[in-house]
Amino acid sequence: MIVAETCRQVLKDMGVDPGRLALEWASAAEAPRFVELITGFVNGIRSKGALGQGRDEVGEDRLGRRLEASIRAAGARKVRTALGTLAKRMRKQGDYDPGTIAKGVEEKVLPAFRAERIGHEVLACLSDRGACSMEELLAATGASPEELDKITAPMVKKGTLKQDGEGLALAAQGEAR
Repeated sequence: MIVAETCRQVLKDMGVDPGRLALEWASAAEAPRFVELITGFVNGIRSKGALGQGRDEVGEDRLGRRLEASIRAAGARKVRTALGTLAKRMRKQGDYDPGTIAKGVEEKVLPAFRAERIGHEVLACLSDRGACSMEELLAATGASPEELDKITAPMVKKGTLKQDGEGLALAAQGEAR
């Protein structure tokens, strides 16, 4: 339940309709129910259209970079640790209420995922374009100005990124500290 809720919130953060994910249970003895679940899910996906064309989804032009950044973010240690810590806390408390799970994911796991995703997206954007204004990075990542600054400032300090006029660029390998 925790992983499913995490997936829903992560999909929404990525700009993909969380309705594209379904988790249902059907035993081997429930063949008619299984057929009904699959048929309903497939029809629902068809009504949403292609990935990136659904209501409130990021456009196809940004979807590839967003998905790649999200895959990298999902494997990040901070994200996995946040998920494990939340699962351990919920197991200890014995509280598996869907609202409690959603709140826990929103407060603990999603911020870690979002920071990682935005960081990877910034690097990918700069790698593709060479340099980007802050406005371009805000549009590309969906981050707020505060989020973007909080994520990029340590990257500049570490020497991964450098200031480039009104925006940022990747630091040349010889420049990195």
